[in-house]
Amino acid sequence: MEKKGFLEQIPAAAISGACHDGIAVIINVTGNNTLFHTLEELHPQSKYKIYYVEPGIDQLCDTLCLCHEMNLKSIVLHGNKIPDIKNLDLRDSAVLISAGSGNAQDNILTSLLDYDRLSDFSHIAYQTYRYDPELLKRSRERSFDDLRLGLVREDITLAEPPIRNAESVFIDLNSVRYSDFPDSILKSPNGLYAEELCQLSRYIGMSLNLKNVFIYGYPSDSQSNSVTNQLLSESIWHFADGLSSNVSEDPANSGTEDSFLRKIVSMGREGQDLVFVTSRSSGRWWIEIPRIKNNDNLYVACSYSDYATACSGDIPLRWLYFYQKVNHN
Repeated sequence: MEKKGFLEQIPAAAISGACHDGIAVIINVTGNNTLFHTLEELHPQSKYKIYYVEPGIDQLCDTLCLCHEMNLKSIVLHGNKIPDIKNLDLRDSAVLISAGSGNAQDNILTSLLDYDRLSDFSHIAYQTYRYDPELLKRSRERSFDDLRLGLVREDITLAEPPIRNAESVFIDLNSVRYSDFPDSILKSPNGLYAEELCQLSRYIGMSLNLKNVFIYGYPSDSQSNSVTNQLLSESIWHFADGLSSNVSEDPANSGTEDSFLRKIVSMGREGQDLVFVTSRSSGRWWIEIPRIKNNDNLYVACSYSDYATACSGDIPLRWLYFYQKVNHN
């Protein structure tokens, strides 16, 4: 049986006119097109179209703007170059998947922490011994979220809520352990398994707010038969699979109440009842955050473990963080 093409290479300037039937655009600024051929070998399990462009690095911002105008998710391949945060139009929320704080040449974490327009940030799969304590302190002082590798290994579903909230996701392939990613600069025996990276990529595809994914930390001259290209291709496949099967859900929409179950947890006589909402179809969870000044509620993505924490009598940290954030004087 002939495989239907799900991947189509087009000029970057053609995005606005040619991509009405697509779900995402791969923007490769590495100058190496071998990944395209590696991706072509994979079989989609549902009908979708992904476009592939190779603009110059100086055309990246314009290409991203075209993708946003067409409401297309973008996957930017940077190779061994670190994304330049100050030249990206980031809004509100971001996730970083990396092993730690990096070094003087890898200052993406510092750039994200210095970015004033970032109000919600999560660092996923970091290893404490690779994290500068001062930067970790700065992140926590801003009440940003962090999820170390051990917690991801214990329960990877904990990474889904912050990813679901994010508009931009940054993935450092050096967060993958050396045995699964031999081109790693860190060459660390510890890190994400390849399968975990693919699961996180599927969560990214199923994000409700996502606009951009930036992947970096790998050799720009990788060959089509290399482990790096295979890992990249398979993680992109999982992203696309999550995106193609995603369902738009909004518990704040009164017209969709029948699609959700509400679970109210009493926090005791002096405590405030916490309201959780779970989707009947996807199983995703949200927690209700009262906005006192607006006299309404904000629904924030959470996990079943947040619900279990409330049921045990403790207020989830996610509720406390967002409650303080939205009711700040």
